[in-house]
Amino acid sequence: MNDQSCVEYIERFRENGFVLIPDLVPPDDLGALVAVTDRLMDGARHTDSHTDVLELDTGHRREAPRIRRIKTPHSADPLFFDFARSAPLMQLVSAIVGPDIRLSHSKINTKAGDNGSPIEWHQDWAFAPHTNMDMCIVAVMLDDCLADNGPLMVMPGSHRGPLLEHHDGDGYFVGAIDIARDGVDLDQAVPLIGRAGSISIHHPMAIHGSAPNRSGRMRRMMFLEYAAADAFPLFYGVDWAEYMDRMVAGRGTSLVRSEPVFIKQPFPTRAPGSIFESQSQLRSRYFATADQS
Repeated sequence: MNDQSCVEYIERFRENGFVLIPDLVPPDDLGALVAVTDRLMDGARHTDSHTDVLELDTGHRREAPRIRRIKTPHSADPLFFDFARSAPLMQLVSAIVGPDIRLSHSKINTKAGDNGSPIEWHQDWAFAPHTNMDMCIVAVMLDDCLADNGPLMVMPGSHRGPLLEHHDGDGYFVGAIDIARDGVDLDQAVPLIGRAGSISIHHPMAIHGSAPNRSGRMRRMMFLEYAAADAFPLFYGVDWAEYMDRMVAGRGTSLVRSEPVFIKQPFPTRAPGSIFESQSQLRSRYFATADQS
């Protein structure tokens, strides 16, 4: 990617809160990522419950595996960590968060072709408050993402705030916003459609979600969440050695930069764990009732 293209992509990110970059991942690199993903997913044929690597979906059977997430793939295979710090990604991410970058988190969300799980509308900042907001989330399409297989959808301009409520009426964190209560006009949502190897980048405040996959084709997407080295997480304890090992560019630091950002912790919760567990507590769901045509 040349410098001018990078500048144009970052300008779109800052204006809309997200940007779609087609065909960024070279075919050989994409093939390697998909091969390791296939191998990790094959582990579901040998278990009936969640493992340290796999989070299973409703209806899973060993003979017919259903997986909704590969947990922290950067820990499961070094290929993912190497990719997370590859030059094309660092060129883009450093323009957003600065030269000193930590991989805050990683995951691969998978949607089986026969109604793979949706993710209700939410803002990532509700799950991952830090001392400052120099952060971004890169989504890597491991399969083609089309209109019918549950692509990521993002609300333009929502990155400017506010942070909407992700707790229910009883004060428990449920990991989703109430579209009707907050008057969110989903007619403005943009589906991020592209071929495998394309990526998107979104801001942690951007409202986004994804519908069930009803296409008959698998849809897998890797999320790499990045933070400036001096953005300290406020929602979990830190193993310092492991924390510093997640530096992907520049230098780590014990200096914490605090800025006036709105923070509400993702607690208390009835269902600790992933977003799927949090959203299992929802009393009403947009994607359970929305017209998906």
